[in-house]
Amino acid sequence: MLRYVLAAQALRAFSINDSTKSLYRKFGNLVGSRNRARGLPAHYLARANSNLRILEERNLIKNGAKVMEIGTGWAHWEALFIRCFYDVTTVAMDVWDNRQFSGFIRFATELNERLGELDRPAEQVEHARGVLDRVLACASFEAVYEALSFRYVLGVEHAYQSIADGTLDLIFSSDVLEHVPASATLGMLQQHHRMLKPGGATAHQIVMTDHLRIYDRSVHPKNYLRYSDRTWQLLFANDVQYINRLQVNDWQRLFLAGGFKVETIVRNTTDLSGLPLAEQFKSAPTEDLEVAVVSMIGRKSLRDSRVSARRGLNWLQKMPERADFDVATDNSRGIAGNDTTRRNVALDDCARGDDTFISNRDAR
Repeated sequence: MLRYVLAAQALRAFSINDSTKSLYRKFGNLVGSRNRARGLPAHYLARANSNLRILEERNLIKNGAKVMEIGTGWAHWEALFIRCFYDVTTVAMDVWDNRQFSGFIRFATELNERLGELDRPAEQVEHARGVLDRVLACASFEAVYEALSFRYVLGVEHAYQSIADGTLDLIFSSDVLEHVPASATLGMLQQHHRMLKPGGATAHQIVMTDHLRIYDRSVHPKNYLRYSDRTWQLLFANDVQYINRLQVNDWQRLFLAGGFKVETIVRNTTDLSGLPLAEQFKSAPTEDLEVAVVSMIGRKSLRDSRVSARRGLNWLQKMPERADFDVATDNSRGIAGNDTTRRNVALDDCARGDDTFISNRDAR
């Protein structure tokens, strides 16, 4: 627990102002570049393949699609993986530039070497080798973007403003949405709804574990649930590794309010036995709080987008409100969960409104 507290204080110190945040990013890139020289992290290949499978099983990805990756990171890893198997046009967006070309090439090289580990048709593997051969012949990110039909965009507002209404088929991310400020999540999803074509989707893997556990494995994977908003903000919250502490039912409500039909796919869970819960989380369904990793998929209706988005907000406003979530102003102060009764009423209402949840728990 001592490491947990010390790490939190160090990250808070790095969050003091723009200069300290810049220093943190430089330090992070230095350490990260050393780690990336060792090759792909153990879970990267399996994660990217699993995420792509989810898209394929739901017919959300196809050749010729226009897609956008949110939080593309220093290596465009998920976007690169999808591009290996599908000829898509990609907008790769992030909030700051931490790209590292040498690491990117290292990852692409290892991916090329390990394509045989993936359970994919021979024609897809052959296509991927052709894509990666082109990538590995490039001497810069600019050359990669031209070869792969990528467009790299920095800044959320700049990225969103550059995309016209109804032009994207898919918006996706992996391990990103948990870092979006809670007060910005509804606006983000409404922008996704605007940019997507009718029938398009926004699909995201969200990691709901306590990211401070990276520094102290002795604590519970969801240790942050023990802290009230006041305590969390006073002692542990930071800007450089921000997490919003939103839970599954919070994300379901937000996707619905953004105008989407929602599918929830639970990827991994953790036992909460023995973990004391802060008062604001006690009313949430245990099965929601136990979720460690989830895939959220929001589908835009084939009908007029404005009608769908308006209906989503109407259904959200009909739900019994929690004291810490103001729908009208999108003012989030650490959203907790509804009790089971409220949640089931909301699901029934949504079903009658043709905006449905599907909850799949494929890991326990």
